[in-house]
Amino acid sequence: MRKLLSHLQESLLSLVNKFGYRLTVIDRISFFEPLLYSLLKANGDLSFVQIGANDGKQFDALYRFVTLNHKKVSGIVVEPVKDYFEELTFNYRNFPNIIPVNVAIHRSEKYMTMYRVDPAKQRHLPDWTKGIASFNLHHHELSKTPAEVMIQEEVACISLDELLDQYQIETLDLLQIDTEGYDAEIIRHIDFKRIKPAVIRFEHRVPSRIMSEDTFSKTVEMLHEQGYELAIEPHDATAYQRDILFAC
Repeated sequence: MRKLLSHLQESLLSLVNKFGYRLTVIDRISFFEPLLYSLLKANGDLSFVQIGANDGKQFDALYRFVTLNHKKVSGIVVEPVKDYFEELTFNYRNFPNIIPVNVAIHRSEKYMTMYRVDPAKQRHLPDWTKGIASFNLHHHELSKTPAEVMIQEEVACISLDELLDQYQIETLDLLQIDTEGYDAEIIRHIDFKRIKPAVIRFEHRVPSRIMSEDTFSKTVEMLHEQGYELAIEPHDATAYQRDILFAC
């Protein structure tokens, strides 16, 4: 019965999307998805870079939007952890406009140590622990994940500018960042004279200290100086250029 209901739901969503409409579960509605649809409607297409894509699907705010609109959406999905990257590649295998890249983004280093859950122990842990891989040795302590299930893994790194050069990206509608504590550092080193995404979405979760209040305040101030307004949700913040709401 569950498989039948799931199949009917997917069929209904595909049919509704085919005619230019969409269905949204009310308790999941946020500012982010309607903004993406507004951008897509205004521009006719949408380009994005997602840094920290994990497997591309689990707890991901982009996957449904991208796959429902895959003919009009193109993107680079970046994930440094090898086994997560393999799942990411599999989950986007039917969408040639989405390019998976197996690196981390770092301003200067070519290799960094990533602290992540041991895949051999993952099945005994909550699903969300798959998303806590971080450059920060102590990051797992925020979620009270036991140290004995954590391992370290060396990952290759490139800068954001190098990524843009490699894939010849000159304009960008969305920059999505979820790097478990490194988001502010990436935003701080965006060359806004080179590229200015219409939307920048990042994780903050100030109460849980994934980003300190001081760092969050400085990040918001910098984005305001660059002409962005922000919509703040409990875990994420969406910065958007002030003029795009009028254009949509």
